[in-house]
Amino acid sequence: MVWQWIALLIGAYLLGSIPSAYLLVKFYRGIDIRKFGSGNVGSTNTVRAAGKGAGILVFLIDSLKGAIPTLIGLKLGGENMAAAAGAMAVVGHMFPVWLKFKGGKGVATTIGMSFVLTPWGALITFAIWFVTLIATGYVSLGSCVGGVVLWICYLCGRHSFVVNVILLAIVLLVLWKHRSNFRNIKNGTESKSFRKY
Repeated sequence: MVWQWIALLIGAYLLGSIPSAYLLVKFYRGIDIRKFGSGNVGSTNTVRAAGKGAGILVFLIDSLKGAIPTLIGLKLGGENMAAAAGAMAVVGHMFPVWLKFKGGKGVATTIGMSFVLTPWGALITFAIWFVTLIATGYVSLGSCVGGVVLWICYLCGRHSFVVNVILLAIVLLVLWKHRSNFRNIKNGTESKSFRKY
């Protein structure tokens, strides 16, 4: 059992570390996404750098990075193992070994993890993200509001204390990753929607 935990957590981190945005933008445009737009290695900046199709593809890939290890963990050891594996994938996405530990903000990977653990919560979160985006124009704000709503959905579900703590840690990490966006919103310099640079 211990070796399963170790293997799954390491595998989840390495899977999460695959920099899909970096690779796809390199393929589509031949540029380093870290030197374009916001510099973030995620789906929103991919839209700016390579178009909506590439951005959607990155979002789907990053979601799968969270869903796959979570599903494996659920089959092998239940929801605690699943949440731990999903969280490691999110950490891998945020701090990828391949990009000197400077990755994305973990939103899509967290959504992928949550579609396995609480599908209804993930759907509600996605809806809240969309409504916030339409109302304010800020993708980053929608992501942060959605993260808080997602944790509330977990609390309302029949999840273990361990799962709720793990998700709280992930949501706090997501919020921390968006700290520059909060400053930009406050200063009126945050980009709205998918404005191109």
